[in-house]
Order: sequence, then C-alpha cells, then structure tokens
Amino acid sequence: MATHAPAQEALPLGEPAYYEVWGSLEKTNKVLWAALWFAVTVAILALILVRVAMHRPPIVIRVDGAGQAQVVTDPQPPPVSEAEVKNFLALFERFYTELNAYTYESDLKLAFAMMTPDFQHQASDALKRSGVLETLKSNQIKTTLFLTELKVVRDTAEVLECKVKGYRQTSSYKPDEPTGEVVFEHDIVLKKVPRSEAAPNGLLVEGYQESVFKK
Repeated sequence: MATHAPAQEALPLGEPAYYEVWGSLEKTNKVLWAALWFAVTVAILALILVRVAMHRPPIVIRVDGAGQAQVVTDPQPPPVSEAEVKNFLALFERFYTELNAYTYESDLKLAFAMMTPDFQHQASDALKRSGVLETLKSNQIKTTLFLTELKVVRDTAEVLECKVKGYRQTSSYKPDEPTGEVVFEHDIVLKKVPRSEAAPNGLLVEGYQESVFKK
C-alpha cells in the first residue's frame, strides 16, 4: 500500500513566501513606516495649530473701577495718541531732512518705510528732480535739524493733518566750506492704517509740503 506525502498548506495571498526568514523583518518595516506617517501627520497638524494660534488676537481682560474683570471678546487697537504722533513726526523729519553725506542712504531707507506706497514714488521723483543728493555727496554736506513745533491741526477718521516748524543748519566735512541755515514749515498728512510690524504707530506719511522762510 502506497503512502502519500502530506499535502503542503497553500500560502495566503499577500504573505511573504519565506516567512521564516524575512517575515518578521518586513512586518517591522511596515510598523516603522506607519509610525513615520503618523509622526509626519501629527507634525503638520501641530504646525497648522501654531500658525492659527499666532494669528489669534490676544485675550484682553478689562477691569472696571469696582474691580470687576470682564473679558473683551473683540478688542480694538488703541487710538494713536498725541505723543505717538509727535514722536512719529520727529523721527520722519530726522530721517527725511537731516541728511548726511555718509548716512543719507540708510536714513532715507527708514524714511521711505514710514510712507505710503504712492507717496514713496512721489518722494523718490522729487529727490531726483531736486538734485539734492548729488549736491550732498559732492560737497560732503552734513545737516543738523532743530524742531520748534509739532502739532496736529486736523484729525479725521482717515488722516491727521500736521504742521512742523523748525530750522536746519548745514555745514560740510570739507574744511573752509560755507555754512547755511534754512527756516522751514512743513505741512504733513499722516494716513491712519492698522497697526502692524511695518507700521507700529498706525501711521504712514501720505503728503508732505515744505515752505521755506529763510535760506
């Protein structure tokens, strides 16, 4: 009587053919890949949550005279104060008019950052037409600025109309060069804009006009 060899069990589909050699290694690789994709997904979600939290307005708690605290759900940025306006005007005047042959490029860069885009083009064209920068470089001029008055003459919802008075004394780094003095009055229009990193005061120069009384 013939004996039959035991039939081999069929391997399930999708299982490695040599399970006893590579099976555990492949399973480990699958687990590691799954863990990697999970970690990447969690990292992406965390970055999204951080970005949302960065743009979320801060929690403002207002305390009244009786000591009662109340959370302000929609806080508004504080209005521009008079001190901020005067400080903004003084800085702009220094960067835009107190020009020095060695620092005018960095000063004008700061002044232009305080302007609206439209006025930047106007100011750039005005500087080119006047030829003041060529004179500044060729004569090695340095300027000292003195401000005598800074005030707001009109305040609207969109702009502040301001007046600045003062005088500039000019001299030169070259020896024996003549000095000069200019007495001026500036009419400056400041546009109110949302406070941001580029405009922390909530102001940008939109208009500028100089009247000279002594030169």
